Amino acid sequence: MAAQVGTGTDIYGDTAYTQAQRLYFAAVQAETYVDKAVAAFQTLKRRYGEVPVIQAYLYGLLALQARYAFNPFKKAAYFQQAVAGLDSLVNRYPSDPEVRFLRGTFYFYLPSFLGKRAEAQKDISELTDLLLRYSPAYRAKYHPEILKAIIDFLAGTGWVAKEKIAALRKLYGG
Repeated sequence: MAAQVGTGTDIYGDTAYTQAQRLYFAAVQAETYVDKAVAAFQTLKRRYGEVPVIQAYLYGLLALQARYAFNPFKKAAYFQQAVAGLDSLVNRYPSDPEVRFLRGTFYFYLPSFLGKRAEAQKDISELTDLLLRYSPAYRAKYHPEILKAIIDFLAGTGWVAKEKIAALRKLYGG
């Protein structure tokens, strides 16, 4: 049975989604959380279907698997799947802030010789503009700790003007 395409409208209020996001951020810090995060997002995928943000997190987890892989062939395969998947999602959903955030963070931390610096800068710029433009909707949609993580990342890149970071902190707290 093929997974149906979901709208994702109910996912943001689901505590399982918030927990899966926390597992993702834990996986960024420690490999031991990767499998738990993958399982959590696969459960959400079965529940909600092919929601873009769930797919983005799963591609982000592939990127983490590439980071943690010892075998160079597995590392390359995970990396290529993550890049292709995230690029496809950004092309189809360019105004989804979490999709932009996940690809932007992945590309930001890549070595510049991999040629993804321009995409990272575009994602960060677009994400900043989206957050400034649609703050009431995003405050209602996203958990405050996710918004804080996004804004902290944007501030840490050094690519966003201090005035814009200050405006984001004023809009979203923190």
